[in-house]
Amino acid sequence: MGQTNVTSNLFYDLVSIQYHALKGQEVYSKFIQDAQGKQEIVQFFEQVRQQDIERAERCHQLLTQLSGATAGGTGGTGTGGGTAEPYPTDQQGTRTGSQQTATTGGTR
Repeated sequence: MGQTNVTSNLFYDLVSIQYHALKGQEVYSKFIQDAQGKQEIVQFFEQVRQQDIERAERCHQLLTQLSGATAGGTGGTGTGGGTAEPYPTDQQGTRTGSQQTATTGGTR
């Protein structure tokens, strides 16, 4: 019983980090527009956006591993390779379309 609670908390934690990293994508494009003409600031915003993309992708990988572990899978091996991006992006690197995330079905 204790393990389920810990797992639920881990799902919540990872989904929360993933959500906030992806949510940031919506505002970074606006920030970049605001900074037009100030290349150093534009580069900083693009760097921050890229870091959040990487953070969201890592959360996706960890959620996949955790899902496998809680379903009786191997838990530490991932889903069989490949480097496809889980979230399609447009030319500016902004996430497009919809994504799915794991939910815990409970509260924290």
